[in-house]
Amino acid sequence: MMKRTAAAFLALSAICGQAFAQDETAPIEPETLTVKERIDEGPNLFVLDQKWAGPSSVNVLGAEDFAMKGNVGPGTTAQMVLSGDGRTLYTTSVYFARYTYGEVTNVFHSWDVDTLSIKGEFEFGNKMAHVEAQPALLSLTADEAYALAQNATPATSISVIDIAAGAQIAEIPTPGCWGAFPATSGMKFTTICGDGTFQSYSFDAEGGFGEPGKSEPIFDVDADALFTNGVRVGETLVYLSYGGTLYVVDDSGDVPVLSETIPLTGGVLGGWAPGGSEVIAYNAPTNTAFVLMHSASYDGSHKNGATEIWTVDMETKSVVGRSPANHENSLAVTQTEEPMLYGANEDGMVYLYTVETGEEVTLELSEEFDIAGWPTVMELDR
Repeated sequence: MMKRTAAAFLALSAICGQAFAQDETAPIEPETLTVKERIDEGPNLFVLDQKWAGPSSVNVLGAEDFAMKGNVGPGTTAQMVLSGDGRTLYTTSVYFARYTYGEVTNVFHSWDVDTLSIKGEFEFGNKMAHVEAQPALLSLTADEAYALAQNATPATSISVIDIAAGAQIAEIPTPGCWGAFPATSGMKFTTICGDGTFQSYSFDAEGGFGEPGKSEPIFDVDADALFTNGVRVGETLVYLSYGGTLYVVDDSGDVPVLSETIPLTGGVLGGWAPGGSEVIAYNAPTNTAFVLMHSASYDGSHKNGATEIWTVDMETKSVVGRSPANHENSLAVTQTEEPMLYGANEDGMVYLYTVETGEEVTLELSEEFDIAGWPTVMELDR
């Protein structure tokens, strides 16, 4: 056997040697690398892979088939928000001169979605919060003329950024509060606070601002704390508590007020509770919310990945569906008549669920994609 193997190797070597000798004078055709001028048409899903030890990445996937269309690269601890027409992506991120010492630079980027190229960039302040990406940490006012960026030194404040002027025009102190949810009109935002209240702030085009409108205590931070990532439902904001109750806050006036609470877990066996980061997503055309839930909850399990996704009819204020989950800690949903739901988990997986309506709403897993990173927040252009 050894002799036959050696003979075969020698014969193969001779043939290869002749082939190389014949081709050694043939020119090698260099490979031409190209870059597509525009990404493929169709709806997009933007997934922020946030990094803390280098540049972050926003991956652009086909929203229906998860085909990779490309990516853009902001800096460290990036946040992102998409324009209403889906044509411009905005990011804030941090650049370190020396990482362990030296200058820290905060940069606001505008990205053209069609070409995934930079439209503009400018520096703003040096107080941007270096935290996990969350929707309320970079948002746009109703007219999209201003961006609102969360600061933390650890003292909290909001940078008001005039996008057209390419400059920060104000830093509004928001002591003890977190995030900025823009109003549905005007130059105003609402923030959730650590004393159980909500506060609304108004500002003007010159960077002026006044005292906030502060609510009465709305939630008990010890008995039933709220996740800081809520969703806007018309003129109200809806937040989910650690215990599984929806808090509906009307911020249309000068001072936020509690409209109602909607318990989701009352009478449900198994110790169910919400868990994750972006724990709730809302589809306006169907007036439906989707919530990440896990069983056997305990003090501190509010960061656990989901074992089920619950569907909530906001009209009847009831749970109308419970479907298996894949340990997601972040949700996003389209604003289409037939919702498409997206989830992401800390293992780097992104999932697409089709929503089957009826007396009981069910979710069917239809696509999955591994971005090989940390998918924090997701944005959709429909």
